[in-house]
Amino acid sequence: MANSQIKWAHFAQKYYNMQYKISSIILNAGKHQTGSREVFISQPDALKENIAGKLFFLAEIDGKKADTKKVIDFIISNLEDFYYNDEKLFLQDKIEGLSLDNIFEAALAKLNKALLDFLAADRIRLQPEDTSFILGVIFEDKLLFSSFGRNKSFLIFKRQEDFELINVETSATDSNEKLDDANATGPKFFSSVISGEIPPSAYFIFCNEALPEYLSNKDLINIVTKLPPMVAAEQIKSTLAKLNSYVPFLGIIIKNTIGSSDREIREDVDDDHYRSAHNSISHLNSTEKRTEQMLAPTGLFNWKKFSKIWKKVNSGVRPSIQLKSLTSNKSLPSLSRQTTLSAAKMIKEKISFSRGHSKLRSALSAIGATLFNLFNPRFWKNFYKQTLSWIKNLNSRHRLLFISLFLVSVILVSSIIITNANNRKQAALAFFNESISTLEEKKSMIDSYLLYNNEDGAKVLIGESIMALNELKVEGEAQINLRDSLLSSIEKQRDQVQKLTKIDNPELIANFKDYNPAAETRNLVIFDNLAYVADPAGKAIYSLDLNNKEKDSILLNEQIDALNKPVVFDSTIYYLDNNKLISVDPQGGKDASIVLNGVGADDNIESFQFYDISGKPLYLLMPDANQIYKLTTQGSAYGAKTAWMQEGISLSGALDIAVSSDIYVLRDGGKIDKYKRGAAQDFSLQALDPALNSASLFKLLDSKIVILDKSSKRLVIFNLDGSLIHQYQLPGLNNIKDFSFSADGKTAYILNDDAIYQFKL
Repeated sequence: MANSQIKWAHFAQKYYNMQYKISSIILNAGKHQTGSREVFISQPDALKENIAGKLFFLAEIDGKKADTKKVIDFIISNLEDFYYNDEKLFLQDKIEGLSLDNIFEAALAKLNKALLDFLAADRIRLQPEDTSFILGVIFEDKLLFSSFGRNKSFLIFKRQEDFELINVETSATDSNEKLDDANATGPKFFSSVISGEIPPSAYFIFCNEALPEYLSNKDLINIVTKLPPMVAAEQIKSTLAKLNSYVPFLGIIIKNTIGSSDREIREDVDDDHYRSAHNSISHLNSTEKRTEQMLAPTGLFNWKKFSKIWKKVNSGVRPSIQLKSLTSNKSLPSLSRQTTLSAAKMIKEKISFSRGHSKLRSALSAIGATLFNLFNPRFWKNFYKQTLSWIKNLNSRHRLLFISLFLVSVILVSSIIITNANNRKQAALAFFNESISTLEEKKSMIDSYLLYNNEDGAKVLIGESIMALNELKVEGEAQINLRDSLLSSIEKQRDQVQKLTKIDNPELIANFKDYNPAAETRNLVIFDNLAYVADPAGKAIYSLDLNNKEKDSILLNEQIDALNKPVVFDSTIYYLDNNKLISVDPQGGKDASIVLNGVGADDNIESFQFYDISGKPLYLLMPDANQIYKLTTQGSAYGAKTAWMQEGISLSGALDIAVSSDIYVLRDGGKIDKYKRGAAQDFSLQALDPALNSASLFKLLDSKIVILDKSSKRLVIFNLDGSLIHQYQLPGLNNIKDFSFSADGKTAYILNDDAIYQFKL
């Protein structure tokens, strides 16, 4: 017992000297879709707290959630480093004129500079009107803090017998200076510091703008001054949660314990459970009762008082009944005094030993019985009969009162349920309307970005808006139509940014199934105002006059297996047939096989192209060999192949080739590589939304790169520098095989299944 008293005395002496208590309030901070909110209180070790106090930080920023969260995390991660790791903290007593104010201001200056550098590096822009910070330190009874934005600072102090609340804020001049600086080099968030001492037994409250709008000064004073800071914070959160479950509330409560009575200090110490088990439980029960009495609304019926009164009323009846029952039982054995004491001792020891187990068994039995009865029809049937019998046994007056009470209860419960449902519905409607209004503002902003060619900014807003609309909860046909209408408008803006035109109904100009029901067409070329499609199964080339729409065919004499990747060169159409080329003369209707010397039976040619210069070289794409081979003419045939690509370059996944002064190679996934004299060049296509996932064919037409993406049914046209010119989407065509363009480049032709469609560019 003596050791316990010594430990308690030592602990009390240590904590009675603590001159402040601090606690945080944070409620509904995560329910906003935009912006971030945070309350931070540092937890330094005992040495640092004794010489430098505790840092605290309250932040509320509206904007993009990811960016604002980064800013708050950056401030918190650097705050303690700039302050607690300042070597001058340990030199306060040795350097004349050095105070905690100087060290704190120096830390804020470092933090402000680091924050501005961070915002510039990450391209994050904070709007001063949407940003609120409070950053400070509490040391003994001294308080230093810097405020930016709309946060509130309140001091609660005792004047005579009552407490008074005053609002502590920076001057209007400081605020104007901050906004002026924001227009220059970025806002100086922590440009001024307010310092002073908290009066004895006084309280300081920092909070966001919303908290005092929902909690009156009187209620705030009553809660803060009558409860310890931690309990007061929980009571404030409980009260605000009942008033509004959507508005975020942030706050910090600081209490100066100097001037508090020993009993108040001892209560705060007891909350940390440093006393003995018996005293802690007693104190906890006492605190619970006092808190319950303090916070109980006036006029609320107290069931505990009623229980005590009921026990007092029945206390004179129950003993006599029990005594009569005991004395009237003649079968009980007569025990001597010695036997009675021994039996009593044994029973007491048995109860003490099994008390915990019996309570657990009783609780489990009660829970089991309740669950069993909930699903037991016999229980409800008996309950109904007993209730009906009890009502019938009541006199008419009591029966009327009971029925009236029951009806009132039903009406009250129904009213509460309906009111809550209406409140939820109104809250959901308000949230929907607010979201739609915000998205409509973003839509207008996107229009302004497009007007001034700010495509990057427009893309960001379009992506955010489409994601928000897809996640927005809607109820009823009206909300669905409003959401879909806004989504359609923003998708049109996205198409405008991506230079996308949808061709819903391209013109059908010919179907070769009408000419040959067994036709199985493969590809398309346009030459001399005629369209040619290959049918390797039928060993035929079908033609279509684009002027009069007449159809014809060229029957092939050569032995062929395939007619792939057609190329028009010197008024002749060339097709790839495994490891050889097939030439077709459209005018004379003749075909022939082209011998490729040096190409073996096991060589895999993926694509080919000619280049119209002296020697008319032929280029073969062979991905398996990681090489592009160049062949030149030797009479009517092509000579041995020579490697054109430099060694060490992989052509894995290459699908097609196009030749100009440079060579372009299409790879799976829509990527295009550019090579010059066998060496890779720095080249990339402009990013698209949606991306090119199934690009399988591309051509060079009039110094433009045209790519067919089958999955999205798009023709995408780029300049030779990789910049996007336009996109055309054909959602009504389901099996696009090939494409080509007219000689003037103003009409596109599409081979879908066995039919040709056209549309104007």
